[in-house]
Amino acid sequence: MVYFSKNSICVIFFFLLSGSKLRMKTIIWFGVVLGALAAAGKVFIAEVGMKKALECGNRKTITDVQWNHGSEQICKVDVKTGRSIKGKSNILERSRIIQDKNLQIRPVKEMDAGRFTCIADGATYEHTLIVVSVSVNPSSDLSTGAEASLECRVTESDQKSTVKWEKPGGLFENSPKVQLSPVEASHGGPWQCHVTNGAENFKADPKLTLPVPNHGNTNIPKPSEDDCSSRCKDCACRLFHIFLHLIRHLTRYDLAFAPAGSTNHQPPSGGMTLLGLIWWVWVAVGVGSLVVIILIIVRKLLKMRDAKLPPRTKKYCQCER
Repeated sequence: MVYFSKNSICVIFFFLLSGSKLRMKTIIWFGVVLGALAAAGKVFIAEVGMKKALECGNRKTITDVQWNHGSEQICKVDVKTGRSIKGKSNILERSRIIQDKNLQIRPVKEMDAGRFTCIADGATYEHTLIVVSVSVNPSSDLSTGAEASLECRVTESDQKSTVKWEKPGGLFENSPKVQLSPVEASHGGPWQCHVTNGAENFKADPKLTLPVPNHGNTNIPKPSEDDCSSRCKDCACRLFHIFLHLIRHLTRYDLAFAPAGSTNHQPPSGGMTLLGLIWWVWVAVGVGSLVVIILIIVRKLLKMRDAKLPPRTKKYCQCER
């Protein structure tokens, strides 16, 4: 599309009007060229399943508008009265007129690709819609060593578009179809399809993300189920699990006195036992439990006190008059 500024158009007209009859003919041709540029068509690119709005010229106000898809009429609308005449195109049920002239299609299908014609107040605008469809096969259960293919299918009438894939890391594959044989760990990440037709550039959205294969690294430590200290912000919870670890440590220390191969563990001489544990282990359990209970009670009392406090009022200085 060619654009002219107001100053440049004024200079051109001043130059043309200052000449002879030959220049008057030039004025007429200049108007014809401007009219052709104003009615020049545009290329729109849309993805399957998304919505797309096709613009009908650059006029701000119109009285009637008609949209055609190929040779079939979609609809005709009288903007003043709001009366509409429905056509026979299969796009009719998935389209509507917005902003009194533009055609919105939702959702876009591959069959929608082709030529669209907009007639507004006698002016005709021809546009082209290109439809993009992105797919991966198989769609799930990708793993290292398997085979997969990514395809960016473009449906258009003139076959002038160029298609390429943007791979993880920013590299490009200049092909509408990419074969991964086999799937490697470097293939994991976002893949995006790029479609170019003249001045129009389109990126398929959303990006297609392949999962990163898991190599089964067993050296990564797994968090224990009962390790609440790393997830719990409550002091009582942390102290409780500290005491649990302490008891486990004391228990292991107590069982270390038993001879190898013996199933009847006995504590060191002079020690009293209960359920197989020495007496001071039970003392530690009791003290720890008491501390946890006290902390819980104190915390609840603090919350109750804060809830009963009246809201603070601001004090302002009053000047004597």
